[in-house]
Amino acid sequence: MMKQLYFLLLLFFTTIAHAQTEFQIPSLIIEYDSAIVYRNLKLIPIKRIDTGSDSAYNTPVSVSLKAGMANGTVKLKERGDYMIDNINVLLIENKSGKDLIIKSGEIVMGGRQDRVFARDTVLAAGKEHLVPVFCIEENRWSEREKKFIYRGTTGSGLQAIIDTAHNQTKVWDEIRRLLKQNNQTASSSYAALLNNKKIADTTNQYSRYFLQELRRKDSSIVGIIASTGNKILGADVFISTSLFYQTLPGLLEKYSTEAILTGTKASIEHGKETAYANELFMPQTQPAFLSKRGKRFFYKAVLIQVTGFSSASF
Repeated sequence: MMKQLYFLLLLFFTTIAHAQTEFQIPSLIIEYDSAIVYRNLKLIPIKRIDTGSDSAYNTPVSVSLKAGMANGTVKLKERGDYMIDNINVLLIENKSGKDLIIKSGEIVMGGRQDRVFARDTVLAAGKEHLVPVFCIEENRWSEREKKFIYRGTTGSGLQAIIDTAHNQTKVWDEIRRLLKQNNQTASSSYAALLNNKKIADTTNQYSRYFLQELRRKDSSIVGIIASTGNKILGADVFISTSLFYQTLPGLLEKYSTEAILTGTKASIEHGKETAYANELFMPQTQPAFLSKRGKRFFYKAVLIQVTGFSSASF
Protein backbone atom coordinates (compact mmCIF):
# COMPACT_ATOMS: atom_id res chain seq x y z
CA MET A 1 0.00 0.00 0.00
CA MET A 2 2.82 2.42 0.93
CA LYS A 3 4.64 1.58 -2.30
CA GLN A 4 1.48 2.34 -4.27
CA LEU A 5 1.05 5.67 -2.52
CA TYR A 6 4.71 6.54 -3.09
CA PHE A 7 4.38 5.72 -6.79
CA LEU A 8 1.24 7.87 -7.15
CA LEU A 9 2.88 10.81 -5.40
CA LEU A 10 5.99 10.45 -7.54
CA LEU A 11 3.85 10.34 -10.69
CA PHE A 12 1.88 13.42 -9.56
CA PHE A 13 4.94 15.56 -8.84
CA THR A 14 6.69 14.37 -12.01
CA THR A 15 3.62 15.37 -14.05
CA ILE A 16 3.46 18.80 -12.39
CA ALA A 17 7.17 19.37 -12.98
CA HIS A 18 6.86 18.37 -16.65
CA ALA A 19 3.82 20.62 -17.12
CA GLN A 20 5.70 23.55 -15.61
CA THR A 21 8.62 23.18 -18.04
CA GLU A 22 6.17 23.60 -20.93
CA PHE A 23 5.68 27.19 -19.74
CA GLN A 24 9.38 28.01 -19.57
CA ILE A 25 12.27 28.83 -21.87
CA PRO A 26 13.63 26.90 -23.81
CA SER A 27 10.31 25.13 -24.51
CA LEU A 28 8.88 28.58 -25.34
CA ILE A 29 10.22 30.93 -28.00
CA ILE A 30 9.36 34.65 -27.89
CA GLU A 31 8.93 35.82 -31.49
CA TYR A 32 10.07 39.45 -31.22
CA ASP A 33 10.59 39.69 -34.98
CA SER A 34 6.92 38.79 -35.50
CA ALA A 35 5.52 41.54 -33.28
CA ILE A 36 2.16 42.96 -34.42
CA VAL A 37 1.54 46.67 -33.82
CA TYR A 38 -1.71 48.59 -34.14
CA ARG A 39 -1.96 52.11 -32.74
CA ASN A 40 -1.51 51.87 -28.93
CA LEU A 41 -1.07 48.10 -28.73
CA LYS A 42 1.76 45.70 -29.53
CA LEU A 43 1.44 41.92 -29.31
CA ILE A 44 4.44 39.60 -29.45
CA PRO A 45 3.59 35.97 -30.30
CA ILE A 46 4.92 33.15 -28.13
CA LYS A 47 5.49 29.76 -29.73
CA ARG A 48 6.19 26.33 -28.30
CA ILE A 49 8.91 24.10 -29.70
CA ASP A 50 7.21 20.84 -28.73
CA THR A 51 3.45 20.84 -29.39
CA GLY A 52 2.99 17.16 -28.56
CA SER A 53 0.62 17.98 -25.69
CA ASP A 54 -1.74 19.89 -27.96
CA SER A 55 -3.89 16.97 -29.04
CA ALA A 56 -4.93 16.18 -25.47
CA TYR A 57 -6.48 19.62 -25.07
CA ASN A 58 -8.09 20.28 -28.43
CA THR A 59 -11.62 19.83 -27.12
CA PRO A 60 -11.78 20.21 -23.32
CA VAL A 61 -15.13 19.10 -21.92
CA SER A 62 -16.06 22.48 -20.51
CA VAL A 63 -18.22 25.49 -21.26
CA SER A 64 -17.33 29.17 -21.03
CA LEU A 65 -19.42 31.64 -19.04
CA LYS A 66 -20.26 33.52 -22.24
CA ALA A 67 -21.48 30.40 -24.06
CA GLY A 68 -23.39 29.03 -21.07
CA MET A 69 -25.26 32.28 -20.48
CA ALA A 70 -26.00 32.63 -24.20
CA ASN A 71 -27.63 29.20 -24.50
CA GLY A 72 -29.41 29.41 -21.15
CA THR A 73 -27.66 26.49 -19.46
CA VAL A 74 -25.87 28.78 -17.00
CA LYS A 75 -27.98 31.09 -14.84
CA LEU A 76 -26.85 33.81 -12.45
CA LYS A 77 -28.80 35.42 -9.64
CA GLU A 78 -28.33 37.37 -6.43
CA ARG A 79 -28.06 35.39 -3.22
CA GLY A 80 -30.81 37.22 -1.35
CA ASP A 81 -32.38 40.57 -0.56
CA TYR A 82 -29.89 42.31 1.69
CA MET A 83 -27.02 44.36 0.36
CA ILE A 84 -24.56 43.33 3.05
CA ASP A 85 -25.14 39.65 2.29
CA ASN A 86 -24.95 39.87 -1.48
CA ILE A 87 -22.44 42.34 -2.79
CA ASN A 88 -19.46 39.97 -2.96
CA VAL A 89 -21.10 36.73 -4.16
CA LEU A 90 -23.40 35.53 -6.92
CA LEU A 91 -25.36 32.28 -7.07
CA ILE A 92 -24.63 30.35 -10.27
CA GLU A 93 -26.55 27.34 -11.54
CA ASN A 94 -24.68 25.19 -14.05
CA LYS A 95 -27.02 22.95 -16.07
CA SER A 96 -24.72 22.69 -19.11
CA GLY A 97 -23.69 19.10 -18.41
CA LYS A 98 -20.06 20.28 -18.51
CA ASP A 99 -17.62 21.97 -16.21
CA LEU A 100 -18.12 25.75 -16.28
CA ILE A 101 -14.94 27.81 -16.54
CA ILE A 102 -15.11 31.39 -15.26
CA LYS A 103 -12.09 33.68 -15.55
CA SER A 104 -11.30 36.56 -13.23
CA GLY A 105 -12.11 39.85 -14.90
CA GLU A 106 -15.21 38.57 -16.71
CA ILE A 107 -18.08 41.04 -16.39
CA VAL A 108 -21.82 40.52 -15.97
CA MET A 109 -24.28 43.43 -16.10
CA GLY A 110 -27.62 43.45 -14.29
CA GLY A 111 -28.69 41.98 -10.97
CA ARG A 112 -28.71 44.66 -8.33
CA GLN A 113 -25.25 45.85 -9.40
CA ASP A 114 -22.87 45.13 -12.27
CA ARG A 115 -20.19 42.65 -11.16
CA VAL A 116 -16.79 41.28 -12.14
CA PHE A 117 -15.62 37.80 -11.16
CA ALA A 118 -12.92 37.84 -8.52
CA ARG A 119 -10.94 34.70 -9.43
CA ASP A 120 -10.53 31.89 -11.93
CA THR A 121 -13.09 29.20 -11.09
CA VAL A 122 -14.19 25.79 -12.38
CA LEU A 123 -17.76 24.83 -11.44
CA ALA A 124 -19.11 21.30 -11.74
CA ALA A 125 -22.29 20.65 -13.73
CA GLY A 126 -25.66 20.07 -12.13
CA LYS A 127 -25.06 22.19 -9.04
CA GLU A 128 -25.57 25.66 -7.64
CA HIS A 129 -22.44 27.49 -6.54
CA LEU A 130 -21.69 30.67 -4.63
CA VAL A 131 -18.95 32.48 -6.54
CA PRO A 132 -16.95 35.52 -5.33
CA VAL A 133 -17.33 38.76 -7.28
CA PHE A 134 -16.53 42.45 -6.97
CA CYS A 135 -18.97 45.27 -7.59
CA ILE A 136 -18.00 47.50 -10.53
CA GLU A 137 -20.97 49.87 -10.20
CA GLU A 138 -20.47 51.77 -6.96
CA ASN A 139 -23.64 53.88 -6.84
CA ARG A 140 -26.36 51.38 -7.77
CA TRP A 141 -28.12 48.82 -5.61
CA SER A 142 -31.54 48.15 -7.15
CA GLU A 143 -34.47 46.94 -5.13
CA ARG A 144 -35.48 44.73 -8.05
CA GLU A 145 -33.03 42.33 -9.58
CA LYS A 146 -32.39 42.71 -13.32
CA LYS A 147 -31.49 39.80 -15.57
CA PHE A 148 -27.75 39.30 -15.78
CA ILE A 149 -26.13 39.58 -19.22
CA TYR A 150 -22.56 38.80 -20.22
CA ARG A 151 -20.44 41.86 -21.01
CA GLY A 152 -16.94 40.56 -21.72
CA THR A 153 -13.81 41.22 -19.71
CA THR A 154 -12.02 44.05 -17.95
CA GLY A 155 -8.87 45.72 -19.15
CA SER A 156 -5.65 44.07 -18.01
CA GLY A 157 -4.86 46.80 -15.45
CA LEU A 158 -8.09 46.35 -13.51
CA GLN A 159 -7.81 42.57 -13.80
CA ALA A 160 -4.35 42.68 -12.23
CA ILE A 161 -5.75 44.68 -9.31
CA ILE A 162 -8.57 42.15 -8.92
CA ASP A 163 -6.09 39.26 -8.91
CA THR A 164 -3.53 40.81 -6.57
CA ALA A 165 -5.32 43.22 -4.22
CA HIS A 166 -8.48 41.17 -3.48
CA ASN A 167 -9.99 44.39 -2.17
CA GLN A 168 -13.31 46.03 -3.15
CA THR A 169 -12.13 49.54 -2.22
CA LYS A 170 -9.09 49.28 -4.50
CA VAL A 171 -11.31 48.05 -7.34
CA TRP A 172 -13.59 51.06 -6.90
CA ASP A 173 -10.59 53.41 -6.66
CA GLU A 174 -9.28 52.18 -10.01
CA ILE A 175 -12.71 52.44 -11.65
CA ARG A 176 -13.12 56.02 -10.42
CA ARG A 177 -9.70 56.85 -11.83
CA LEU A 178 -10.53 55.35 -15.22
CA LEU A 179 -13.92 57.07 -15.38
CA LYS A 180 -12.33 60.44 -14.61
CA GLN A 181 -9.43 59.90 -17.01
CA ASN A 182 -11.84 59.09 -19.83
CA ASN A 183 -14.40 61.83 -19.02
CA GLN A 184 -17.15 59.32 -18.18
CA THR A 185 -18.14 60.44 -14.67
CA ALA A 186 -21.88 60.55 -15.41
CA SER A 187 -21.97 56.88 -14.36
CA SER A 188 -20.20 54.93 -11.63
CA SER A 189 -20.21 51.71 -13.69
CA TYR A 190 -17.09 50.29 -15.32
CA ALA A 191 -19.34 48.39 -17.73
CA ALA A 192 -20.96 51.68 -18.79
CA LEU A 193 -17.47 53.01 -19.54
CA LEU A 194 -16.82 50.06 -21.83
CA ASN A 195 -20.23 50.54 -23.46
CA ASN A 196 -19.37 54.11 -24.47
CA LYS A 197 -19.77 54.01 -28.27
CA LYS A 198 -16.37 55.46 -29.07
CA ILE A 199 -14.53 53.14 -26.69
CA ALA A 200 -16.56 50.09 -27.76
CA ASP A 201 -16.06 50.78 -31.48
CA THR A 202 -12.33 51.33 -31.03
CA THR A 203 -11.96 48.15 -28.99
CA ASN A 204 -13.70 46.22 -31.78
CA GLN A 205 -11.34 47.72 -34.36
CA TYR A 206 -8.30 46.65 -32.34
CA SER A 207 -9.68 43.16 -31.73
CA ARG A 208 -10.58 42.56 -35.38
CA TYR A 209 -7.15 43.67 -36.57
CA PHE A 210 -5.19 41.48 -34.16
CA LEU A 211 -7.51 38.50 -34.58
CA GLN A 212 -6.99 38.62 -38.33
CA GLU A 213 -3.22 39.01 -38.04
CA LEU A 214 -2.76 36.25 -35.46
CA ARG A 215 -4.89 33.81 -37.44
CA ARG A 216 -2.53 34.32 -40.36
CA LYS A 217 0.39 33.07 -38.29
CA ASP A 218 1.48 29.44 -38.17
CA SER A 219 -0.15 26.96 -35.82
CA SER A 220 2.54 26.88 -33.12
CA ILE A 221 1.45 30.05 -31.28
CA VAL A 222 0.46 29.37 -27.67
CA GLY A 223 0.51 32.86 -26.18
CA ILE A 224 1.23 36.58 -26.37
CA ILE A 225 3.01 39.41 -24.57
CA ALA A 226 1.07 42.70 -24.74
CA SER A 227 2.43 46.22 -24.31
CA THR A 228 1.51 49.85 -24.87
CA GLY A 229 4.08 52.64 -25.10
CA ASN A 230 6.76 51.73 -22.55
CA LYS A 231 4.37 49.73 -20.32
CA ILE A 232 3.90 45.96 -20.31
CA LEU A 233 0.20 45.08 -20.16
CA GLY A 234 0.75 41.41 -19.43
CA ALA A 235 1.25 37.98 -20.94
CA ASP A 236 -0.84 34.83 -21.35
CA VAL A 237 0.47 31.42 -22.39
CA PHE A 238 -1.48 28.18 -22.83
CA ILE A 239 -0.75 24.47 -22.89
CA SER A 240 -1.85 24.24 -26.54
CA THR A 241 -2.50 26.29 -29.66
CA SER A 242 -6.14 25.19 -29.64
CA LEU A 243 -6.73 26.63 -26.16
CA PHE A 244 -4.90 29.81 -27.13
CA TYR A 245 -7.14 30.44 -30.14
CA GLN A 246 -10.30 29.51 -28.20
CA THR A 247 -9.41 32.13 -25.61
CA LEU A 248 -7.99 34.71 -28.03
CA PRO A 249 -11.12 36.93 -28.43
CA GLY A 250 -11.25 37.53 -24.66
CA LEU A 251 -7.52 38.20 -24.49
CA LEU A 252 -7.77 40.74 -27.30
CA GLU A 253 -10.61 42.53 -25.53
CA LYS A 254 -8.62 42.60 -22.27
CA TYR A 255 -5.50 44.09 -23.83
CA SER A 256 -7.22 46.31 -26.40
CA THR A 257 -9.41 47.87 -23.72
CA GLU A 258 -6.39 48.67 -21.57
CA ALA A 259 -4.43 50.14 -24.49
CA ILE A 260 -7.36 52.40 -25.36
CA LEU A 261 -8.15 53.50 -21.79
CA THR A 262 -4.62 54.04 -20.49
CA GLY A 263 -2.17 53.47 -23.33
CA THR A 264 0.11 55.47 -25.61
CA LYS A 265 1.56 54.77 -29.04
CA ALA A 266 3.15 51.33 -29.16
CA SER A 267 6.95 51.21 -29.32
CA ILE A 268 8.88 49.36 -32.03
CA GLU A 269 11.64 48.56 -29.53
CA HIS A 270 11.43 45.35 -27.50
CA GLY A 271 13.79 45.97 -24.57
CA LYS A 272 11.12 46.07 -21.85
CA GLU A 273 9.32 43.06 -23.31
CA THR A 274 12.58 41.09 -23.39
CA ALA A 275 13.32 41.84 -19.73
CA TYR A 276 9.73 40.99 -18.75
CA ALA A 277 9.72 37.72 -20.73
CA ASN A 278 13.06 36.60 -19.32
CA GLU A 279 11.84 37.13 -15.76
CA LEU A 280 8.50 35.44 -16.39
CA PHE A 281 9.68 32.46 -18.44
CA MET A 282 13.20 31.63 -17.26
CA PRO A 283 13.14 28.59 -14.91
CA GLN A 284 15.27 30.35 -12.27
CA THR A 285 13.00 33.40 -11.91
CA GLN A 286 9.51 32.19 -12.89
CA PRO A 287 8.38 30.89 -9.45
CA ALA A 288 9.18 34.18 -7.69
CA PHE A 289 7.63 36.21 -10.52
CA LEU A 290 4.36 34.29 -10.48
CA SER A 291 4.10 34.34 -6.69
CA LYS A 292 3.72 38.14 -6.75
CA ARG A 293 3.06 39.23 -10.33
CA GLY A 294 1.18 36.42 -12.07
CA LYS A 295 -0.87 33.27 -11.69
CA ARG A 296 -1.30 29.70 -12.84
CA PHE A 297 -4.60 28.14 -13.92
CA PHE A 298 -5.14 24.40 -13.46
CA TYR A 299 -7.93 22.38 -15.06
CA LYS A 300 -8.43 18.87 -13.69
CA ALA A 301 -5.01 19.01 -12.02
CA VAL A 302 -3.24 19.98 -15.25
CA LEU A 303 -1.54 23.35 -15.63
CA ILE A 304 -3.12 24.84 -18.76
CA GLN A 305 -2.42 28.60 -18.50
CA VAL A 306 0.18 30.96 -17.08
CA THR A 307 -0.57 34.70 -16.82
CA GLY A 308 1.79 37.58 -16.12
CA PHE A 309 0.24 40.79 -14.83
CA SER A 310 0.58 44.35 -16.04
CA SER A 311 3.81 46.09 -15.02
CA ALA A 312 1.68 49.05 -13.86
CA SER A 313 0.20 46.98 -11.03
CA PHE A 314 3.41 46.38 -9.10
